[in-house]
Amino acid sequence: MEDILLIGKRILSDRSPVVLSSLPDENWRDAWEPKGGTWYYEAGYLIGSEPENKGGILLSKKRFDKDVMLSFTAASVLPATRDVNAIYCTTWDDEVNYLKLAYISGIGGWYEDKCGIERFPEDGLRALNPLYHYEPGREVRITTGAIAGHNFLIVDGQLVQELIDPSPILGGGHVGFSPYSTMLRIKDIEVREIVWEERIQKYDPEF
Repeated sequence: MEDILLIGKRILSDRSPVVLSSLPDENWRDAWEPKGGTWYYEAGYLIGSEPENKGGILLSKKRFDKDVMLSFTAASVLPATRDVNAIYCTTWDDEVNYLKLAYISGIGGWYEDKCGIERFPEDGLRALNPLYHYEPGREVRITTGAIAGHNFLIVDGQLVQELIDPSPILGGGHVGFSPYSTMLRIKDIEVREIVWEERIQKYDPEF
């Protein structure tokens, strides 16, 4: 796994220890807890769906107290075409039976085939762009996470979004997935505790 280059940071991927590795099988509920939508296992994949205009939620049972990045292979399940989404740094609110805090990152979403990252509760902070276009049904490899609020989203090795949160979600949390008004298939899930170093950047004169 290649190092990840962010503004001011280099994530040392190979030195970032694996803290969860999940190849879905019939015992998937040992590691994952459905919180919304419909979830089941089929032929090596976790399948999650939510047909209404809201997010289905699948959360890791394990809570991570340090900064982590989540990698997974996923695709929309045709004829569903939307929102290949991950969630991290998240906690659950039993009183309202939904997410309390979370970062949500994804592709093919936000009603207009955009990719991006947002902090939940909604409308608090978002960074979206229309430049990466997801081809529905095609499997992609996604890596996403945050370092004290410095969020990143990587698709098939390409950094497509950064978001630096001035009021970051701190203290860790769970990771998971959120099909928003869509159906997804997910496999080859890995969570790494992020090891990083400062990256000095500057411009040299070019004229």
